[in-house]
Amino acid sequence: MNPIANIWNHPKTSIAGLLIAIATIAGILSQHGITLGTAGSGTVVSLIGALATAILGLLSRDPDSQPATSASIAKLGVWMLGSEGRAGHR
Repeated sequence: MNPIANIWNHPKTSIAGLLIAIATIAGILSQHGITLGTAGSGTVVSLIGALATAILGLLSRDPDSQPATSASIAKLGVWMLGSEGRAGHR
């Protein structure tokens, strides 16, 4: 598999991955107090993270326009209950 060819063959996926990386790195920098200056009342790092997240939201789309079935809603409910129980046992 050629990773460079994949970038050109799947540009939306590549851009989405890059934006996720930018938002993640901006969050980590912000947690450690690295600001890279100010932008209005916030920091440049938080502005970059917010922009990356906003653009990622614009790129996303609903995978299917069909309404959810009762089986998929039940699976989601079971999944949510299971994850809530694990989070409480940390």
